[in-house]
Order: sequence, then C-alpha cells, then structure tokens
Amino acid sequence: MVDILPFRGIRYDPATAGGRLSDLVAPPYDVISPSEQSALYAKHPANVVRLILGREEDKYASAGKLFREWLASGILKADDAPSFYVYHQAFDDPATGEPAPDRIGLICLLKLEEYSAGKVLPHEKTLTGPKTDRLELLRATEAQFESIYGLYSDPDSSVQSFLREYDDREVVIEEVGNAIGSTHKIERISDPDAQAVLSEMLADKQIFIADGHHRYETALNYKREIRAAASGLSENTPISADYILITLTAFEDEGLLVLPTHRLVRSVSPDKIASLPAALSAQFTLSPNSAETIEAAIAETAVSGKVAFGIVLPSGIVNLAVLNTSAAELPGLIPGPGSDAVKSLPVTLLGTLILDKALGIDAAAVAAGGHVSYTRDISEAVTSVKDGIAQIAFLLGRPTVAEIKDVSLAGDVMPQKSTFFFPKLLSGLVLRDLRADAPAEAGQPDAK
Repeated sequence: MVDILPFRGIRYDPATAGGRLSDLVAPPYDVISPSEQSALYAKHPANVVRLILGREEDKYASAGKLFREWLASGILKADDAPSFYVYHQAFDDPATGEPAPDRIGLICLLKLEEYSAGKVLPHEKTLTGPKTDRLELLRATEAQFESIYGLYSDPDSSVQSFLREYDDREVVIEEVGNAIGSTHKIERISDPDAQAVLSEMLADKQIFIADGHHRYETALNYKREIRAAASGLSENTPISADYILITLTAFEDEGLLVLPTHRLVRSVSPDKIASLPAALSAQFTLSPNSAETIEAAIAETAVSGKVAFGIVLPSGIVNLAVLNTSAAELPGLIPGPGSDAVKSLPVTLLGTLILDKALGIDAAAVAAGGHVSYTRDISEAVTSVKDGIAQIAFLLGRPTVAEIKDVSLAGDVMPQKSTFFFPKLLSGLVLRDLRADAPAEAGQPDAK
C-alpha cells in the first residue's frame, strides 16, 4: 500500500509580493535555459526561479535564506490546515493546435519507498550530477519547491470522478494563463473526511514516476541522511523527510499527453550518412513524406502494429522508414539483456539498428553527447539539417502510456530522452516546507 497524505501547502500572496502570480511562477528547473533564467530574474524579485535555479555564488544557501525571508514577510504563506490540491491544466495539442482534454492532477504527499518494494516504479535512468545538485538544495532549504509527477491506474475512473465531481472545495488559484503551454487552476480540499476517502482510494495503487526521477531519488537519499543523524529514532516513526511532494494523474486521463524527443546527429562520416538509405533497405521500407505529415504517418503505422521513424536527409527530404518486422519479433532484433518491453520500444530500435549498427554511434557515444542532440520540434529538426547544424535527423512518434507502464512493470527503464510529458507542471503554485509540514497533522506522530 502507498501512503498518500494532505499537507499545509505554501503559496504566494501576490498582494504582499507586489505583483501578479504569473510574475512569480516559472517552468520546472530542468527545462529553464540560461536566457530564460535571466528573464525570470528580471521579471520579479520574488520569482521562484531564485529558489529552484539560483545564479548566486552559493545558490543553495541563497535559496534557503530567501525562502525563510519570504515566509517571514508573508510573500509566501502556509495554508491553515492540511489539504489536498486539485490541479487543472487546459492546453492545446502542440501538433494540431486544437484544444486537448483538460488534464487533472492531485497535489499531495507520497511516502518515499525503495523501488525494490514495488510500490513506486521508475521508467527512466538517472544521472549523478542532477541528483547531487538537488540534494544540496534540499539540505540548504529543508523544502520541496517543485512537485514531481506520478501516474496511477484508475480503470473505473473512481479517483478521477471524485476529483472532478467533489464540490466542497475552495478555488485558491483561479487561473494562471498561458504559462509553459497551458493555463493552470488550483482547488483545495481541506475536509478531513474527503481526504480520508481519497487516501483510501489511492492506497492500493502503484505509483509510476513520470517526471522527477532525479528528485525522487534525491529525496530518498535525504531521508536516509536525516534518519541516520537522528539517533534512537524508530523506523516506524514517520518524519517529514519520509514524504515527497507529488502531483498524481491517472493513466486513463484523456489529457495525459506524452511527446517524443527527436534525434539530431552530427560528427559522423559523410560516407555513412550518404549510404544510410541503402544500408537500411534490408530491414526498412523507405517512402517520401513531408515535415507536415510525418507525425501522422508514424502514428498510422503504429496503429497497424509496425514501427516507423521519420528520417530527415541532408537534402532536406523527409522519408518515412517502416521496419519490416512484426511486433512479436522486435525483441529478437536487440542483443543482450533487457526486457521485451524495452527492446520493443521505437527509441530502443532506433538506437540499436540505426544509430549504432548503421552509423557507429553506440550507447556510450550517445550518452557522451558528442554525436546526438535533441529537439521536440519537427520543424527545428528539419531546419537544423537544412542549415548544416545536423547531418541527419530522426523523428520519433509519440510514446504511449502503455509502453511506459509496461517498461516499469518489467523492472526496466527507458533509454535517455524517451518521454516528454506535456504540459509540464508549473513551479511556484504550491510549495512544501519540511520544517513546518508534519505527518502528525494527518493523525501520525512527527519527528523530523
């Protein structure tokens, strides 16, 4: 069983801060470019970027100092009672420009569990650098400024129906419009009876991490540190560090959108690039396509049970490459260890059959970053090849939530840059103070 708790959310008071909430929030720390960081710094002196991605000489100490100052001055305020927060996002599908179904999430606390327990499952690999960075921030601030993102199965829509239909809730953020690709609305559920119902409904769910693997593993490390330093503390005594701030969405939510990340290749022998179409002819059927229709063509091929990629050639021509292998035979194309779920992924097949075997870019070379870069924009991929920034580009179709779930349940992880959940969660809407937020408030004893 997983442990889901309400908490006393920390939220901005724009009147005290002297500005609009839209001036105080930011994209997630790991998608903010240097130019965006500068723009957010200039936007407002209390923008959350100063907490999540500071640029001061000691950015961790600065974030801790600012956070406590903003709490003391009332720029940030804690809600008066433990609450669950219902997070609504409205957005357009970036491929079509048409409105997508609204996405709904539950902002709450999740008890940290080792992956081996099978209660919380990852789907992507993590790197040491980001975990070291986030651990230093957590140590210095004793706060969680950003929610990670998790998924759960809700086949009968019981949880989703409760979140959409329960009417005794308070709108605490009416709307933050047109930020990171969506609008954002937050409602608060403070009734203990409703909270108990939600906690019970989610107790038997497995939680699949969608975004925030580095922060989840960082929180695990921090919990171990705190417990090791607290002599005589029982493992059964809950502490604030046992929990992480998370937003949960059902796999079945119609607004759950996963975008692909396309590959741009450079620094490869021109002869290998020129001979690639011929080299692929034994396993692939290539046919002309266009930048405007390639995403739909890849999706249509997937519906028929085949794997396909888009290939942007040096001439600027876009081809559809369809793998001439049935779904059942896909795992046999990938040598070595690994689950069938991972071996059947288009991103895995691209990496092995084309990047490695045809172009000589193995997994280590991909990880090193000298040959492969990434974009989520098909137009950018095409332009990069035409302008000579990349020699060739490979376009992927949208990953499915079923693929993500299957890989996690197999105890495996996807290759780097496999998924991009859209839209991202906006940072600065609801924060968590580990000093003040205690499991005791949900009927449990507290010890930090």
